[in-house]
Amino acid sequence: TLGCMLNHPATKGYEVGDSKKGTSSIIPVRYGGDYAIKGQSPLMWIHCNQQLRDSGLGEPFGDQSKGIYKCSQEEATEAISYNIAKPEDFLIMSGVCVWPKIGSNLANEVKRGVFEVVEQSKVEEVFRTLQKQEMLTEENLTENLAVTNEAWQKAASSKSSPDEKEPDETLTLGIGEGFDEDDDTVVFNSDKKVSQLANDALKKWVATFLLGSPTLA
Repeated sequence: TLGCMLNHPATKGYEVGDSKKGTSSIIPVRYGGDYAIKGQSPLMWIHCNQQLRDSGLGEPFGDQSKGIYKCSQEEATEAISYNIAKPEDFLIMSGVCVWPKIGSNLANEVKRGVFEVVEQSKVEEVFRTLQKQEMLTEENLTENLAVTNEAWQKAASSKSSPDEKEPDETLTLGIGEGFDEDDDTVVFNSDKKVSQLANDALKKWVATFLLGSPTLA
């Protein structure tokens, strides 16, 4: 099973338009995963725009005809050049994630609660939220991570009550699994919140591997 992460802008961007005429824009390139698909472009362009779907730009993931569409770089840049699309309509990912068909596959991960399926009605709002992220810098690291949390909150299942979650809770799951305490919102044998530990770990990972500045976190 293939998938890609959408919420991690890297330090690079893709320039579209004509810089000489002052009409160019830079779209952040996001870290999508550690793997590449053989024979395909290393960059994946996606959009979640009804007008672009109606124009026939790209194809849907799976059978979600009103969800996220993927298209080639050539299709996207041509649509931008003809003013059919805007640069901000797209997210660009570099790399994909891979799950084996047996063992710890994606379906099993969903059953275990490691991942949660986003309701179709929330997909477009989550996508729009992620579009607020910018190409990663030392100055906007915290802000980009805040948008990641905002998108996760909007994607969260309606089965979960907002009152049961802290406003700064992150997508990082599994930290603290297995401990047998009555209050599972804190790290075992400490007073540190699991959500804060998750926030700190995510910030450290992004600062180290995407920004190259581990001392920032």
